[in-house]
Order: sequence, then C-alpha cells, then structure tokens
Amino acid sequence: MNILELISSSLTEIDLTEVSLVKSKQCLSFKDLINIYRKDLTITDSFIDCLAICCATHLAVKLESDPIWLYLVGPPSSGKSTICDLLSADSKLTRSLSKFTGIVSGDRKGKHLVPSFQNKCVIIKDGTLLLESNPLQLANVYGELRDIFDGSLEVSYRNGIEASFRNVNFGMIIGITERVYQLNMAGLGERFLHCRLETDRQNEIERNKSVINALLGGIKLNSSEGNETGDARQFPVQKQYTAGFLTHLHNRLTDKDIITPSYTQNDVNYIQSVADVIACSRASVPKTFKGDEIIYNSRPEASTRVAKQLTRMVIALCYVYDVKSITSQIKQNVCKVGKDTSYGRQHDLIKTVALSQNGLNKSALAALTDIPLESCNRKIEEMESLGIFVKHKETNRLMTGRKNHIIMTADWITNSFKTMYNT
Repeated sequence: MNILELISSSLTEIDLTEVSLVKSKQCLSFKDLINIYRKDLTITDSFIDCLAICCATHLAVKLESDPIWLYLVGPPSSGKSTICDLLSADSKLTRSLSKFTGIVSGDRKGKHLVPSFQNKCVIIKDGTLLLESNPLQLANVYGELRDIFDGSLEVSYRNGIEASFRNVNFGMIIGITERVYQLNMAGLGERFLHCRLETDRQNEIERNKSVINALLGGIKLNSSEGNETGDARQFPVQKQYTAGFLTHLHNRLTDKDIITPSYTQNDVNYIQSVADVIACSRASVPKTFKGDEIIYNSRPEASTRVAKQLTRMVIALCYVYDVKSITSQIKQNVCKVGKDTSYGRQHDLIKTVALSQNGLNKSALAALTDIPLESCNRKIEEMESLGIFVKHKETNRLMTGRKNHIIMTADWITNSFKTMYNT
C-alpha cells in the first residue's frame, strides 16, 4: 500500500449538513433568550411575537399532521434576515438556504434538496428572488411544494431524470417582502401561513442610533483581520443562545411526553374561527384570461388544513412559553397569524361587513374601507360569487327612489370574525 492509499483509507467522510457551525450555549427559557437579544438588538413587540411564532414553527417539525410553512413578511431591512440568521444557528436542526428555486433538480448532475430537508426546519432568508422568476418556473416550484406538503413527491423529466420521495416531513420559514401578497395560490390550495414583522419610524430611529453609536464608539477589525469574536452584524452571542434554546425545545419533545395542553371549548372555537377567517379572506374567484369576467361560482377553501396547522402551532407555542394551557399570549399569537395571513383589501371588506350591526350598502362600505367605489363594487361581486356576501334586503334610496341593497356576510363568517376580533 503506497502512502496515498494509506491516507485515503484513513480518511472519514464528513457530512457537512451535520456540522454545527455555532457552538451553542444553554438557554432554557424564551424570556432569557429575549433578554440576551436586548443587549445588542432593538427589540419590539412585533419582533418578539414573530420570533415566538418562528420558534414554534421550527419545533412543530417533530409533531404529526400537516407541516407548518410560514412566510415571515416585512419591508426591506425590517429584521427578517436577522431572525432567519438567528434561527439557522444550529445546522443539526435547520437547513438554511440563502435563495430557493425548487426542491428537485432535473439536471443529470444535479442534486435534489429533499433528503437534506428531512425532519428539519428549512429557512430561506430571501424568498423575494423566487417571486421574480418567470411564471413557468414559479408554477413548477409551487407545484412541487403542493405535492410534497402531503409527504410524497413523484417527478419525471423529459431527459429521463426521475425522482420519488415518500414520508417527507419538514417545516419551512421564508423571509419575504410584501410582494408576496401579489401571489395568490388559494385557487390551487395555499399551504403557507403568514407572520408580519411590523416596524415604524420610531423603531427605525432607535435601531439606527444604536448602530451609529456602536460604530462611532469603537469600530473593530473584521474577522479576516483577526477579530476572533466574530462579525457583530451576525450577532454571534445571540446565535449561540438561540441554538441552545432550539436544542432545549427539541430535546424536551424527545426526552419527555408531548404536552397535552388544557383547553376549553372556547379555545377550540377560537382556532376554528381564525381558520375560517383565513379561508374566506384569501379565497379567489376563477376569472377569464383578461380578468374581467367571473367564469363560475366557487367557494372558499375548506379550513381543515389551516385548522390543523394552527393547532400544531398552539401546541408548539406551549413549549416556547413553557406553559401547559392555551394562554392569552398564545391566542394573541394565533390571532396575529390569522390577521397576517388574511392581510389585504378583501379581508378589510369582509371584516367591515361582518362586524357591522345590520349590514352595509356599497357606498357605505367603500367609504368605511377607503376603497374606491368602482374597485369596491368589483370585490363585492366576487364575494357574492363566493357566497361570502349575501344581499340581505333592499331599501329605498332618498331622492331617486332606486333600490339599494344591504350587504351582509354569511352567518358562519359573521360568527368567525366576531370571535377572532372578540366583539
């Protein structure tokens, strides 16, 4: 045996997906984690809520039923990438990608991503690039995701490449800008929930002051020039404790029985109501190619999938907050996901009608929602086609004597909105 053969026989292949790039530090509570963040980060209530929801999404990978896939939505520089980077701290629990163009490769030399996703939370820091791809590529990617959401995927390309996957399970968090709201997959079956990272001018000023003072007060060399503590932009200390907290959450599920939270029938009704609000708020109608005519009357998606996702999130949030019941904080997080997933003009219109006392006419609805009457009329027509709006009665309009329809929502929608908004 020559020297090269001897060296080759002694080498051990390293699976890079199992290498932890961050040395974790023990962190046993969400509150402690937030306190550690405050040392170098400007923390808002929205940041805390989003982080808790993302941690729950990360943990829910270990729970059965439909996976939780989440868009972390916010404007540029709102902190989405920071949360994604922090959650990617432990590569044993996370599969982190800087960009995403699909999970299956049709290239003969390509490598499928599915095996590296299995039983992990996939975190994609910038999903906005996906929205900029051509319509065909976008349709293919979301087609793959729809199939694999249920645990299996079969693909076959014209060049002879085939792939088959069974019992696939992974969570997903995608950082993305508000451009995602132009993408409506409801007609094909939406799989993603939304969580918005809100920011305002005052928060921006506070964060900028902190950064400016830190740089002017003692800027350091970069890591390639000998800075052993790491680049401050990457928040190395916070990453270590984030990895420790995620490890703690996952170990609790491994080492102990699954928490069965105490709950009431009101809690069940609340989860169902939020799921119903999401279902009708993102419902879409089939239209002609030019989008000017409704082809046929349809109905909102069944809320079963969303209800299962929200329930898994509730159980995972019990671990995040270390509680054994569905607390007001957990319901607040579920409500946030409901509102953020339902975000848009359609939700505003339905909410305004549902929470009104005796219904509204078209002019009043347009005025209350600050939506131009012409646009409002088109949306009303769509909501009537979906069975969300119903013409309740007619009243005489003063002066002209013309009939004026009063619009109301179906009873189940009215009840769902009132339950979610606690009215």
